[in-house]
Amino acid sequence: MKYGRVLLEDVEGYVPGEQPQTSDVIKLNTNENPYPPSPRVIEALQSVSVNALRRYPDPVSLNFRAACARRYGLPNADWVIAGNGMDEVLAMAVRTFVDPDDAILTTYPTYTLYETLAQLHGAHIVEVDLDENFQLPEAFFETPARLVFLTRPNAPTGVAVPKGAVERLCESFDGIVFLDEAYVDFADAHCMDLVQQYDNLIVGRSFSKSYSLAGMRLGIGVAQPAIIDEFLKTKDSYNMNAVAQRVGKAAIEDAATLEANTARIRATRGRVTNALTELGFEVPESQANFLFAQWKGSPSAKTLFESLRDRGIFVRYFNARRLDHALRISIGTDAEMDALLTALGEMIAPVRA
Repeated sequence: MKYGRVLLEDVEGYVPGEQPQTSDVIKLNTNENPYPPSPRVIEALQSVSVNALRRYPDPVSLNFRAACARRYGLPNADWVIAGNGMDEVLAMAVRTFVDPDDAILTTYPTYTLYETLAQLHGAHIVEVDLDENFQLPEAFFETPARLVFLTRPNAPTGVAVPKGAVERLCESFDGIVFLDEAYVDFADAHCMDLVQQYDNLIVGRSFSKSYSLAGMRLGIGVAQPAIIDEFLKTKDSYNMNAVAQRVGKAAIEDAATLEANTARIRATRGRVTNALTELGFEVPESQANFLFAQWKGSPSAKTLFESLRDRGIFVRYFNARRLDHALRISIGTDAEMDALLTALGEMIAPVRA
């Protein structure tokens, strides 16, 4: 791994030595939603019966998939695959469409799990560096592979490539395009509509961020039915438990709560971007629920990260090429972000004086 960790340590929520263990800390390091999920989710949880727990769940999650199809204007559930978190959908894509020794194309930087999944399958990852603006270079469209993982918006930068670039990739790439839209509910535009246009496109969505359901583990892949049929051949028998299926359906049917929470986070994101810029950080325009705050001053970004940790404020720091001068900061509540800004100001002000 070039800037991530392997296997367990590659998981977003697992960072040895960095994880807060008590409730009196500010946790801005795993891109969780600071606001509660839909009230319908709570109702769904409370309505779970004993029989639902003692019996096996629907092996194909039909009701949940049908609700997702309705939400995205798709003909029926045949256009959706459900997974135990989008990480499982990513793993299924590798298992379904890649053979050992095949190449999987992605960008650098990106979500480090892609490389882990390739290694586990005996495939190899091919990384193409994003340009200085964190956009796709020409070489990305010219590199052959069996499968491509493209995160939009990107993690860890938060930058989204233009929709036209996604269309160009689908038209030119001779393989499966997996568009990872884990953070897209915080963005200005999505590419879900493209699945009806391109038969080699899979659009992945996570319920961990915008739906405030990271603890439930819910994810989906959306594609044309021929691709979904292949997923159904390789998925685990009962990969979605009965509670998750019910909760996911309740969440995706409540668009109002989703839109209210994402609007709130977007507003805080804009305010904090301006405040960080005033402190001297360079912050590319984020379309996600986090900021990639680049710092070229003194003390170093690593020192800022460690000092914040000592104060009980947890953010992410990547000791890696193109990333070691920055902090990735999840958007929390306004009070949490104010505490972060105050702490950073106190760290930086003495150096400037």
